[in-house]
Amino acid sequence: MPRTADANAVLREKTRERVLQAAVRLFSRHGFDGTSVRALAQEADIAVGLLYSHFESKEAVLTALMQSSMLDVAHTLEAADREPTARGFVTALLTSAVEMLDAHRDLWRLSQGLRHQPEVLARLKLPLEHFLGATHQRLERALSARGVPEAGIEARVLFALVEGISQQYVQHEGGYPAAKVIRAAARRWPGAPSRKRKADAP
Repeated sequence: MPRTADANAVLREKTRERVLQAAVRLFSRHGFDGTSVRALAQEADIAVGLLYSHFESKEAVLTALMQSSMLDVAHTLEAADREPTARGFVTALLTSAVEMLDAHRDLWRLSQGLRHQPEVLARLKLPLEHFLGATHQRLERALSARGVPEAGIEARVLFALVEGISQQYVQHEGGYPAAKVIRAAARRWPGAPSRKRKADAP
């Protein structure tokens, strides 16, 4: 009995996910340039031709992985934006980032490693600089709306904190005191709603 369109779509998505998981393992272990398309197909246990039916190139596979990491960042910001205070926003942002790292540790280890390989990133069709700039602007708006002075500078500090804590958390397999570090980091931001926020409340 032939498969239905829905069954084909599910199978296609499962195959695509196998390729992405294989890519995380091989790119982390051998580097992007050190991983061939044939090795990637073998790791995913599919034919090379089937891999090409899902991704037009090895760069397209890496692009999909980086897009996934950018989506993770967007989700952490959405979780934090529900908090009315600057301290609550920062605490939720950092906590959500750590939870994201727990769920996708290998992907984020790979992503952080790629930051030091600009020659690889330059080959991807991704607006990374625009994404980083937009993320900084979103942090600045969030802090400004919560009454934080010099929100632009504070957004850079917060961005650096997210980066630093993420790197340390990934490097320490289970031994990093994330909750204590997050509480200590969040104390530099005000813990009460700004007057602007209070005035906006119904």
